[in-house]
Amino acid sequence: MKKFLVNILIFFGIVAAVDFAAGKVFCYLQTKAGGRTGAEYYACKESNEDVIIMGSSRASHHYVPQIITDSLGLSCFNAGQDGNGIILQYGRWKMLSERYTPKMLIYDINPGFDLAENDNMAYVDRLKPFADDRRVRDYIGEIFPMERLKLMSKMYRYNYKFIEMASDYGRKTGNGGYLPLYGQIRQEVVDGYEAQVSSLEYDEAKLKYLESLASECKEKGVKLVFVVSPYYGGGSYDLGTFASVKEIANKNGADFLYYNTDEYDYIPDYFKDSYHLNDNGAMTFSSDLAGKLKEII
Repeated sequence: MKKFLVNILIFFGIVAAVDFAAGKVFCYLQTKAGGRTGAEYYACKESNEDVIIMGSSRASHHYVPQIITDSLGLSCFNAGQDGNGIILQYGRWKMLSERYTPKMLIYDINPGFDLAENDNMAYVDRLKPFADDRRVRDYIGEIFPMERLKLMSKMYRYNYKFIEMASDYGRKTGNGGYLPLYGQIRQEVVDGYEAQVSSLEYDEAKLKYLESLASECKEKGVKLVFVVSPYYGGGSYDLGTFASVKEIANKNGADFLYYNTDEYDYIPDYFKDSYHLNDNGAMTFSSDLAGKLKEII
């Protein structure tokens, strides 16, 4: 029995050593990677720009930081993340705002990722590599208590991200985090497009963290601007969908800008697909937005 227990201890010691060593390797790859891995690490650990942009892929593809910088005279970084919303971005905000206080935060609202009930576990994956930070660990544990134990493993934190980090190793991170899309919405989509208003079940957790973000921005003196950027044809959600966001904005002295207007909605030259502007549309939209931001500041 004694020998058995010793073997068990040796086994777990080896596992712990391997886990620790793998974590060191993964952490090194993350700090040296470019691409989206590099942009993600920069946003969380190194960014110091006056204006930060957050949101989903509609943030990363719609906002050109250089145009905002040229118009406002303020440095700008786009921290949008494809396939994610407030659950991820609030965790990033906790890290970013601990280091410094930006002058302005632009948050692109996407109902699917910022308001609707769905699998919130998928949104914390990109926070797990930063779990050495107590704020991140506590935040993930607040949403999913069982994750506190799992996050003790370094390999668990990085298991979903290793291939991405390896492919991003040595790449460059440019354009201030902006990811341009090229090409134009397919003609068959334009010809067959029919506007339909969708409904959704609101996620109280997401509303809670949108409220927390707005409240903390107000407390720190950060000008928060919620934006609904253009969808082709106006998208599937009408203005009423964003009533809770407008309420949060009004309560916390933030601004709410709604861009689902005829000025953009039916101009195919501006869109890559029905959800995303192409580079031409992003530049036009960013210039328009910058003009409105100058009035807000």
